[in-house]
Amino acid sequence: IVSEKIPELVNIVDQTLAKRHEQKVSVQKFWLNLPSFHHINLSQVHDWVKTLVASNIKELILNVDGIVNNFNSLTEEFFAAEKLNVLDIQGFNLELPLEQGIKFPYLQKVSLSDTHFDEHFVQALCASCSALEDLRLASCQGLGSLQIARNLLKLKTVLLCCLAELTMVDIVAPNLENLYIESCRWMLQVVKITCGKTLKYLCLVNLFVTDGWLKDLLCNQPNLEEFHLRGCLKLQKVKISSDRLKYLSLSRCLDLIDIELHTPNLTSFTYECSVKLPTFKLMKASVLLELVLEFCVGGDKFDSHWYCMLMKFLGNFKQSKSINLQCLFPRGIVIPKDMRKNSDPPLFGTIATLHIEYGFLVNCSLDIVDSFLWISPQLNTLTFVRDSDLSCTLKFIYEDASAEDEKTFRSHKLKEVEMENFTCCPNFFENEMILMECACDYCTSKELHLLVNDDEEAIEDIEKLLLVIMLFGALKEVELMLEGSVEVSIPPVPFSFSCSV
Repeated sequence: IVSEKIPELVNIVDQTLAKRHEQKVSVQKFWLNLPSFHHINLSQVHDWVKTLVASNIKELILNVDGIVNNFNSLTEEFFAAEKLNVLDIQGFNLELPLEQGIKFPYLQKVSLSDTHFDEHFVQALCASCSALEDLRLASCQGLGSLQIARNLLKLKTVLLCCLAELTMVDIVAPNLENLYIESCRWMLQVVKITCGKTLKYLCLVNLFVTDGWLKDLLCNQPNLEEFHLRGCLKLQKVKISSDRLKYLSLSRCLDLIDIELHTPNLTSFTYECSVKLPTFKLMKASVLLELVLEFCVGGDKFDSHWYCMLMKFLGNFKQSKSINLQCLFPRGIVIPKDMRKNSDPPLFGTIATLHIEYGFLVNCSLDIVDSFLWISPQLNTLTFVRDSDLSCTLKFIYEDASAEDEKTFRSHKLKEVEMENFTCCPNFFENEMILMECACDYCTSKELHLLVNDDEEAIEDIEKLLLVIMLFGALKEVELMLEGSVEVSIPPVPFSFSCSV
């Protein structure tokens, strides 16, 4: 809302609520977002709340932005909204009324953000809201400790995010299904979670989780389906045995040295590595498993030990549906050639789909192709993602491998390569006959500029194609191509290229 329009908005709200009050028409939902109190009289907000309470409001969303340590209190009549089902408050100070207390018997969902209140208010809220199902507290002030008693039998979801002064949490919720706890600057020191075997989603961020604490928690949660750990700095070992777990992510757990998973239904595993790779054992997982491996490691960390651990790590995912590698420095995923001589390809026998993501254009894409054709000799698809809107794909089709190739881990003979979305000038496809009949001759005579009218981008793309083919080890096929005995087909859509050898 533009500040100049706020007086007009206030007038409209006044008139609308007054008219409904006169006609005795109830208000089911009231939703108001304001930039700040600087352009509105607080007494007007109080009048609106009184009218809404009298109109048996069921869903109240009142958000005020732009307030820094200057919270304004709501009128006491607000706490008598007995028909309220949904409450979403931002930018206010919530204090217990002196006499009447809190009366929210039908309240099911509470969301408080950028709001000031203390533990006494939360205790009173929980005591009066027996129907509460969803509790969300984010970026609030004044709360030093939080206790949720077992009387909230319908409570399914709890979210605690960045509560600056919170140091202790004790949750007793027999039917809790979703729990998210994110400590602000690792201030939260004590976390107690007591719930039935109903927990399905768990996310712990910036907590001092120990190995023993985590083991005890997971042993009592056999129905957990999604689990996230981020910024848990004391954690050293993660061992999970679960038939229900489907999604697991571990990131910024800097001291983590050992991971063991026995998770037959795991379909998604994300690991963010910022210092070193841990020892990893994947005892069992779904054939639909997708791996996302994020590297935030500096270039100075890429030594022989790093590459050795990387190959062992990837070797656990031979049955994975796809592998997504996200890296700041692509050099970290290019296995040195001298190490390949004495090592077996980690993903040999895997028909893998690999995605490489990096945030900037680099010059080692061909090295990455070469490396991953060694890592996965039956590589199916290799996709480079430079940003959300730009990606290019290589698709590989092989001939059947001989028995000797199977024994020696040699790559299956490449039959066809399809290149999609590689940046290429449309001039490259302007004249199909010229391309089909003369491309190889121009390549041989190093006169590509004549073929594409001096278009530098098109020249670069043709050279990329030849270099990629060389990387496949098909030197004889390259020679045939240069001699003009290879068929080159033109696809119907620009910016894709298919070469059959």
